[in-house]
Amino acid sequence: MKRRAACAFALVLIAGSAIAQEYPTKAVRLIVPASAGGGLDIMARAVGQELSPMWGQAVVVDNRPGAGILLGTEMASKAPADGYTLLLVNANLAPNLLLQNKLDVGKRLTGVAQIANLPTVLAVNAALPVKSIAELIALAKTSLLAYSTTGLGTTSNLCGEMLKLAAKVNITHVPYKGGSPAMIAIISGEVAMGFASLASATVYAKANQVRILAVASAERSRLAPDIPTIAESVPGVVLETWVGMVAPAGVPQAVLRKINAGVLKAVAMPSTSQRLTDLGYDLAPGTPEQMNELIRSDLATFSKVMRDANIRAN
Repeated sequence: MKRRAACAFALVLIAGSAIAQEYPTKAVRLIVPASAGGGLDIMARAVGQELSPMWGQAVVVDNRPGAGILLGTEMASKAPADGYTLLLVNANLAPNLLLQNKLDVGKRLTGVAQIANLPTVLAVNAALPVKSIAELIALAKTSLLAYSTTGLGTTSNLCGEMLKLAAKVNITHVPYKGGSPAMIAIISGEVAMGFASLASATVYAKANQVRILAVASAERSRLAPDIPTIAESVPGVVLETWVGMVAPAGVPQAVLRKINAGVLKAVAMPSTSQRLTDLGYDLAPGTPEQMNELIRSDLATFSKVMRDANIRAN
């Protein structure tokens, strides 16, 4: 019986290896659960541009925005587990699954590759009389402040609520439909502060329209080592934001490994690597297992934050 099982397992491995050697034999669809022109779309097209000649097959970017990032995510989760449908996601995956009670969608996905970190920063209106997190908290305890985000349940919203809970201050959340209007609200003074990607905030900081006080990562960003972390002033306020690739659960391991190797090789290409770094991506290539662990960790962390802050769908 044991010998029969061992033989069956060996045949599976051989078959999987053969499939991986041939993969891909047709076009690969890369679903982006966001609109064209945004951060996820830019990353997808940069990766796809390198993978197509590497694999000798077209990598077709398919933008499917809607329901946060869940419309495209759910579509990918229901695709055949053959490696020909891939999904590029970011750290909004876990809060979206939690907020819309779609944990079953997450269970139908498996990690392919961790690709990059995209540091989140806390930026304030340039005229606000604060130059540190400590000064901001002190002001928040005596004034009515508001912060902008890209929407309810997004990582920027969770970061704001983590700060409020840890610092014991009351700052009003004002959601906007996208990063651009959220940043404009800070610049115009419609809100005092907000959370945005380091890349987008840096552009406005250089123009003296906003002031970046801190990054939300556990450690200072290699891209901006002079900017302190929020946790240096308020311990426990740490939110890692990232970009990675997943696929429908059940894709043969040998195929996953081949896709992972291709994706990591693509982002390591000198021109692509430099372009992504210039756009604010801190490249952090990882294995399928690391991608799965990152999602599991986010689900645990964000579940607690959303419960403590009473964040729920309207």
